[in-house]
Amino acid sequence: MLLVTPGREQAIENIRRAAQEGRFNDKTEPFDPVISPDALKADILGYVSRLDSPVQKLKTAVARAVVDTWVRKWSEPVNEITGMRNLFTVQGPAFITSNHFNPFDNGVHRTLSRLTGRDRLVAISQGTNFVMPGLNGFILRNIDVIPLIQEPSYMNGAFRKLMQRNLDRNRFILIYPEQEMWFNYRKPRPGKRGAFLFAAEYGVPVVPTFVEMVDLPEVVAPGFHDVKLVLHVLPPIFPDPGRSARENSFLMCQADYDAKVRCYEQCYGRPLSYEFSKEDIAGLI
Repeated sequence: MLLVTPGREQAIENIRRAAQEGRFNDKTEPFDPVISPDALKADILGYVSRLDSPVQKLKTAVARAVVDTWVRKWSEPVNEITGMRNLFTVQGPAFITSNHFNPFDNGVHRTLSRLTGRDRLVAISQGTNFVMPGLNGFILRNIDVIPLIQEPSYMNGAFRKLMQRNLDRNRFILIYPEQEMWFNYRKPRPGKRGAFLFAAEYGVPVVPTFVEMVDLPEVVAPGFHDVKLVLHVLPPIFPDPGRSARENSFLMCQADYDAKVRCYEQCYGRPLSYEFSKEDIAGLI
């Protein structure tokens, strides 16, 4: 079950135009928060400084309980996971990559993490999620996340420390190479190589996943069917110790994208083309 938020017609039109112009990592949501870089950095650094405080730990526990309850009650009955055997070769921490199509599409990945016995899944989250209002904003800034902002001193400092902290705890870190969410967009998009550079530098594998979306008969909002998610866990990609981190980042990024394209074509029975059609948006009536 997926949430359908306001502004879908505009979001879908923005997706159509971006896909047509080859802008696969652009924002397409019409109501994303707007905040100055300095104010955003201050908010993020404040969050990082409070991570180990009792108040923040309580907020994280509440956010995790809300999401786990929602996943178990509404998502798990209509979600499936295939290819878990591909995780058997991953003994330690790893980066998990996925296509990104809904603010809470990582619910199925949280189920995957729980089934593999990991204590929790940590997700890399765009910094602007931290200033979203309401319950959605509360969850997005408190549910085991590492905020991402394009600020060099933060990325080379606090961000890397948070990643190392979670890798040391043997956790999966979920990251979206596509960067921006495209609402219910079925197709895999070319990703940025930052996730793969991190993996190469830390010497940990990347586990590609692809979420297939299957329309269900039920109508959950005007103009939209409900959607079933099928999480496909693909073979892990390991950095080559004989290559530099930079070389590995390009090779791993391409291998990740290629794996997702193959999975897309197998799931939907058609070759990948970025020519836009109504079928690109899952659930659209």
